[in-house]
Amino acid sequence: MRAMRLLWALAAMLALLPCARADAAEPQAQPGAHDPTLLIQGERWFVFTTGPGLPRLESTDQGQTWRRLPPVFSAAPAWWLEAVPGHRGLDVWAPKLFRHRGRSWVLYAISSFGKNRSAIGLASSDGPDGSDWRDEGLVVQSRAEDDFNAIDPDLFVDDDGRLWLSYGSFWGGLRLTELDADTLRPIGETRFIARRKGGIEAPTLVRHGDWVYLFASYGLCCKGVDSSYDIRVGRARSVTGPYLDRDGRDLMDGGATPLLAGGTRWKGPGHQDVAGGWLVHHAYDSQHGGRPRLRLKRLDWSADGWPSVPQED
Repeated sequence: MRAMRLLWALAAMLALLPCARADAAEPQAQPGAHDPTLLIQGERWFVFTTGPGLPRLESTDQGQTWRRLPPVFSAAPAWWLEAVPGHRGLDVWAPKLFRHRGRSWVLYAISSFGKNRSAIGLASSDGPDGSDWRDEGLVVQSRAEDDFNAIDPDLFVDDDGRLWLSYGSFWGGLRLTELDADTLRPIGETRFIARRKGGIEAPTLVRHGDWVYLFASYGLCCKGVDSSYDIRVGRARSVTGPYLDRDGRDLMDGGATPLLAGGTRWKGPGHQDVAGGWLVHHAYDSQHGGRPRLRLKRLDWSADGWPSVPQED
């Protein structure tokens, strides 16, 4: 079971062939990927994904075609095995790619499937396509006795310049802590902002207008066409919450407004990121053995401030 995410990542890499998108506004044909994060720099788009060493994709035509770059890591930092004794090899999960103070940074997770002995690490480079990536060490970790799981990191920079790390999966739910802008390490209080007994993970925080929106993946991933992932959303006036859904239910009590569910072909859409008006995520392709593939959808903001996206086929 612990190798399941790695197997999906390997299947995704095998499916990584250049492919044209069917519609310039709504790409449909996409390369293999699992747990994608998106960074847009002009005409150059970068996607990092779960997989051996942190796989990297680059597009120079706004997502029409993709090429694979060498992974971030060619060898495992020594602290990985110290923080997560059950971890083996170069299996790296759920990256979050961002720019900060002139450098490219990626948060990532080290874990084993179904356990909460986990850690979130950090690496940096001059650019997302660089060959000079260096590991910046441990950011936060969880142990078996903890009521949270330190995976699926997301970075949010608010309008006041403060940085916030959200993360979590099952156990106690999704957590939030402020990061020091100089060290990118947690400072102050850590709190839960959403939970659900039936499965919740992969938080993404985005400001739109006067609201901060929390996107999250509900259900189960990594089961191919049997995956029950879907994407839901809540919002708050402050990054610290409380986050409520469209009906006023608190996400700490299991509330959330549905955003994107699986269709006939594309199953279990989830582990989303938001960049440049795009929602990026993976979904399992029932026409190709349930392999996870990269999916991109434009976010549309309705008059009452709630986002929507085209639904899966």
